[in-house]
Amino acid sequence: MKKILIVAFTLLLNLGIVYGNPFANSESFDIIVSENVLDEESKYVDVNTASKEELIKGGVTPKLATLIVEYREETGGFENLNELKRIKGIGQATFDKLRKKLRVKTQIEKKPLYINEASDVVLGYYGLDKGEIKDIRKYLNKNGKINSNLDLMKVLSEKNYREYKSIIKYDKF
Repeated sequence: MKKILIVAFTLLLNLGIVYGNPFANSESFDIIVSENVLDEESKYVDVNTASKEELIKGGVTPKLATLIVEYREETGGFENLNELKRIKGIGQATFDKLRKKLRVKTQIEKKPLYINEASDVVLGYYGLDKGEIKDIRKYLNKNGKINSNLDLMKVLSEKNYREYKSIIKYDKF
């Protein structure tokens, strides 16, 4: 009986050595990295530098990708993600989806806002509300143009005046 146990044990030991290691005859194997171990920031697209195609690949619809690129071209880019809400068609629900995909990784400097030439859409891109845009249009229709900060103070809220007075320009030279 002892001999049978010793033979069986030896046989099992040899089988374990030959067939027990799944990598024994393998020259290489693939490493699979789960998404949850990737660098947190690598999951997001930089809203200030991504092309339209990169935005779409990152999960943004083609229409919104076009509008985001247009916004960037007009204003210089995004200082924070909340500016996405200034784009027509991006309400709170859409914004909540986009902020799971996008980040502001690259800091920008806003382009000047030529207030006498800007369309209503561009004025909205800079954060002016509908009432202020309407007041600007009334002032321009009545006076022809906004010439100075004194004129500007008449049509903007105090908050927006303080925020934008340094980037608002009156004429292109």
